[in-house]
Amino acid sequence: MSIALPIAADPQLTDRVLAALDAAALREIGHAFVLDLQTMRYGAWCDDVDVYPASVIKVPIMAEAFRQFAQGTIRPDDPVTVTESNQTTTWGVSPFGAGSVATVEELVERMVTHSDNVATNQLMDVLRRERVTQYMRELGLQTFLLGRKLSGSEPLIEDLEIVGRNRLPPNEIGALLALIATDAIPGASKQRQIMKHCVHAEKLVPGLRHGDVFVHKTGETSAHSHDAGILRTAEGKAYVVVLYTQPEPKPDDSDADHVNPQMIAWMRSLREAL
Repeated sequence: MSIALPIAADPQLTDRVLAALDAAALREIGHAFVLDLQTMRYGAWCDDVDVYPASVIKVPIMAEAFRQFAQGTIRPDDPVTVTESNQTTTWGVSPFGAGSVATVEELVERMVTHSDNVATNQLMDVLRRERVTQYMRELGLQTFLLGRKLSGSEPLIEDLEIVGRNRLPPNEIGALLALIATDAIPGASKQRQIMKHCVHAEKLVPGLRHGDVFVHKTGETSAHSHDAGILRTAEGKAYVVVLYTQPEPKPDDSDADHVNPQMIAWMRSLREAL
């Protein structure tokens, strides 16, 4: 049974989203969803398309971990031995080499704050991908699929349990973030704290105003650049803000900062209109 929050479209907010996309020259390659948490009304553009979510998919995995913590299925301090089969390229240097031991909580935090692909893949074994998908469907994310493990570069990681391509369109990560923002799911406050420490602040964050707080998760591949999070403005208002983009493919470089001037311009333009 779905527990999705009741939201409704807002034509005026949609106009603001579109104006920001045009100001940033992103209408052709951008997919946006913005929810006003005061009114539960949203503006959007191409927000239900099947764009590869990249590392934004890690937010649902985090949510499932906290559901299992709440149920007692696993404990945050349960030890996990990291396997060779889950090793892949990731941003920076992962502390989770084959044979190392980490707690579930450490894996969850590193997965989100540093977008660690090794931690993500190991958590898929611990939490089970089918449980993540089932939970997201119960929350109202009706097309969500956690289908395969993550690979930071070619060749792709061997995934014997693959069931398809990961799917998390902008409107569905927006719905999940709304649940996290409103404390509607287990561990929401802790999840916000984890996202607050995301080290990747090169996409939407530079477009914010002084005093704004954006707790978020980015996603990056050679052909995708995404950012999705919960914005609390200096004036005390709250929004869910999601922008997926599909720029021209570029050489894969998992160690790059991936500054995206168009995403910054979109956020700056949108912020002026909120």
